[in-house]
Amino acid sequence: MNSRQSFLAGMVTTAAVVMFYMENIFETPTVYDVKTKYVEVEIPAKKPNFTEEVKTISSSLNKSKLKHLLVYTFALCEEYQVPYTLVKAVIETESSWNHRAISISDARGLMQVKPSTSTSEFQTPGYDLFDPYVNVTVGIKYLKQLHDRFGDWNSALTAYSHGPTITDTYSSNYINDNFYVKKIKKVQESS
Repeated sequence: MNSRQSFLAGMVTTAAVVMFYMENIFETPTVYDVKTKYVEVEIPAKKPNFTEEVKTISSSLNKSKLKHLLVYTFALCEEYQVPYTLVKAVIETESSWNHRAISISDARGLMQVKPSTSTSEFQTPGYDLFDPYVNVTVGIKYLKQLHDRFGDWNSALTAYSHGPTITDTYSSNYINDNFYVKKIKKVQESS
């Protein structure tokens, strides 16, 4: 199987997992008490109003595709335990929701992922980063990987922007107060 076929097989698997997850995410969980009887616990749905969100976002994507992308993004965030509002703030900050964006460092797409990162970390070819679904998938997985490595979101965001190697050398004061973290938090709070 070549790399393109392998990538497509991975995307199909991811889509199947996301669809399964979305069907089951809002079910009421069963919680067992100490006497092994079960109790139904009502947890309010966390699902955002995607139709309303689309109205507030100016994007290079049409409204229908943007809404589907938001649903997909939310499911991935839930699956990888990455805050949905954080991902939306990264997209707004990095590309202003332009899926064709390219930076001077050749970072691409909505989450401005570098082809070298997508290839080395996720075996995803750089030319696929203009596909918004691929870009968001790689971006969320990379944020999760950075969070697992550094242990907190400020460090993960600093590593996402500055690079993980240099982030290892930064003081906690810089990590918690650098321009990128401040900007993401400000966008996150306003959404």
